Amino acid sequence: MATKSRAAAPVYPDLHGKVALVTGGSSGIGLATARALARQGTRVVIASREAGAGKRAQETLARDGEVRWLAADVADGKSVTRLIEAVIAAHGRLDYAFNNGGSGGRSAPIGAMTEAAWRKTMDGFLTSVFLCMSAEIPVMQKGGVIVNNASVDRLRGYPFPGGAAYSAAKHGVVGLTRSAALERAVEGPRICAVCPGWIDTPPVANWMRRDEDVAKAIVRQTPARSHRRCRRGSRCRALAV
Repeated sequence: MATKSRAAAPVYPDLHGKVALVTGGSSGIGLATARALARQGTRVVIASREAGAGKRAQETLARDGEVRWLAADVADGKSVTRLIEAVIAAHGRLDYAFNNGGSGGRSAPIGAMTEAAWRKTMDGFLTSVFLCMSAEIPVMQKGGVIVNNASVDRLRGYPFPGGAAYSAAKHGVVGLTRSAALERAVEGPRICAVCPGWIDTPPVANWMRRDEDVAKAIVRQTPARSHRRCRRGSRCRALAV
C-alpha cells in the first residue's frame, strides 16, 4: 500500500533526499504537508508539543517515507534552538522549513480580551515564526526554502467575534515574511508565506460541529468547488480541503 501511494503521487525530483522540517506536523495542515513531502522521498522531521499525537503521526507517516517526530514548543526560543540543533545532528542539513505550528490564548472580543490572552496569541502565532526563522536561517544560508503559514485572515478582519488577536498575528506573519525575504534575497534561503482559507483541521471541524451558525457561515465563505461533505451525523456541512 505504501508503494502504491508514493507511486501515485506527483514526482518532484528536487525534493528527493532533501531534509524538511514541519512544525505543527502532528495534525491538520502540517500532517498533510509532511505526508506529501515524505512521498517525494524527502527526509521529514515533524515537531509538536504533545508526545502522544506526535508519535501517532510518526507511526502513521512511516508508510509514506522517512519521518521522525521531535518535541518542540515553537513559542519558546530555547526549545526551538534545541529542535534545529537536533535536526542538524540527525541529518547534517536543513533544506526546507514549513513554520506551521502555533497556538493562542482564549479568544474574546477586543474589549473583553485579557492582556495575557493577547500576548499568548502573539507568542503562539507570530513570535513563534520569528523564533523558528531566526534559528533556521543560519543553517540554511547556502539555499533552501522557508514557508511560513499565515492565513486568509491576514487578508481581512477575522469574520467572527473574538478573532482579532489571531488575525493581527497573521498580519504580522506576512510582514515578517516580506521583511525576511528582502533581507535574504541575495544569499538565501528563499522565504515566502501561504494564506490558506478554511481547512478541514480538527479545531475547525470541532468548532463547526459545536455551532451550526458558524458552520453555515464557514460554508458561505468557502468557494463551492472546494466543498466536501463531512461525516454523516456531523453538524458541519462542508469544509475547504
